[in-house]
Amino acid sequence: MGTELIRSVTVQKNNVYLTSKSNNDDQPYRFWHCESLSEVYRKEGLPGLDREVIRMLCEYAQLVGNHKSIARYRSALRSKKATQIHQQFIAKLNAAYSLLSDEDKAHLYFAQTAAAKRFRQTERMLLDQKYTAMAQLCRKDTGESIQAPISTGRGDLA
Repeated sequence: MGTELIRSVTVQKNNVYLTSKSNNDDQPYRFWHCESLSEVYRKEGLPGLDREVIRMLCEYAQLVGNHKSIARYRSALRSKKATQIHQQFIAKLNAAYSLLSDEDKAHLYFAQTAAAKRFRQTERMLLDQKYTAMAQLCRKDTGESIQAPISTGRGDLA
């Protein structure tokens, strides 16, 4: 399984574009329209986009380079507050896990018991809360959102 290497995240005319490539791909970075992120951006604005980019970075992607569009994500993820948010997530998840029987624990992913299904729902809910909280760290201290970088579309995203 590869890791997506993200060099930039830009918004042009309500569409989100990434400059990225897979770590197991010999091809150069490419600038491409990401429909799923664009849809989230159109529906939820910058808070939704930030949440989904943070989700990507926590699950299967990595930031590379120093493009200004990714600096806020890097800063948010490296913050002490992000560490606290993650620790709170782990504590809540461990508390929910400790309530499961041995039988439920043995079937978290396959042939799930009803309790295991509820645990997985709780895990997804806690992950969403974690990503939303971390996305809020991408904002200025005033609570106002930092504007997503707008590209000129002339290849200035390296």
